[in-house]
Amino acid sequence: MINKDIETLIISTAEKMIDKSCGTKKIKLLTQKHGRKIHFVPKKYRVFGGLLQSMNIQFGNFIEILMTTLVGNEPRYTIVEHYSGKRSNKFTLSQENSRLIDNYITKCQTESDGYQNKHFNELLQKIQTNRAGMSDTFNHDIDLLFQDNATKQHYFLEIKYNDDHDTGKFVDINRKFIKTYAYLSNELQIAKYDDLVPILFFFNDKKMKGNIYVPEATNIMRGSTFFDEFLTKVDYSDLSGYMHTLSESKEVVKMFDDLYKKVMERE
Repeated sequence: MINKDIETLIISTAEKMIDKSCGTKKIKLLTQKHGRKIHFVPKKYRVFGGLLQSMNIQFGNFIEILMTTLVGNEPRYTIVEHYSGKRSNKFTLSQENSRLIDNYITKCQTESDGYQNKHFNELLQKIQTNRAGMSDTFNHDIDLLFQDNATKQHYFLEIKYNDDHDTGKFVDINRKFIKTYAYLSNELQIAKYDDLVPILFFFNDKKMKGNIYVPEATNIMRGSTFFDEFLTKVDYSDLSGYMHTLSESKEVVKMFDDLYKKVMERE
């Protein structure tokens, strides 16, 4: 059973997401939008439905905030606030590193199975020595960057809820994941490639497809694997079980009841 402190953290995370997704400004914009439309569904119900749809789309963000909260709750780690949670930012990296990463992605697609297992660390090492020169730009998020206070090692997490992305998007996720590592390596002036560990994290344990770009054994973690290695205050199975019942908890139901009243009572 999940302990009360972690339950409070999860409820707090849900509350932050609802506040962020359903603020007065958002309600006003949706009211104006639906006020211009002809429809048989009453406007207030369409506004409420729009808010629910927005939160459903942003569920991945909920997982990101939750994971950041759980890692930040561990005394052993420090969240690097300056980078963690950065959204749709324009990052730069050297053209040589950009070329190295693009070539690596292509070779993973064209070479024999297991290319990533033999050459991923080699790529990360090359990134350390090719930071200078003309720069390229790319847009991406930084989900979570934290440091182990004892070892000073940094960990960069790309957080996904499920391993279920279509092929085109999956390639882009992996390419930007590695390019963001290269950007952070330069920003933090990492001396050795393994002083910054890039981890592609899937909240759910289920493995939907193999990854031909990132080694499964060392740089991909799924659900319980990350919790077992990094977290001491919450058990993955307890959290997963609690998450399945979260939507029916009295605290969350009250949040949505209050949101419903807020929309319905609006002039």
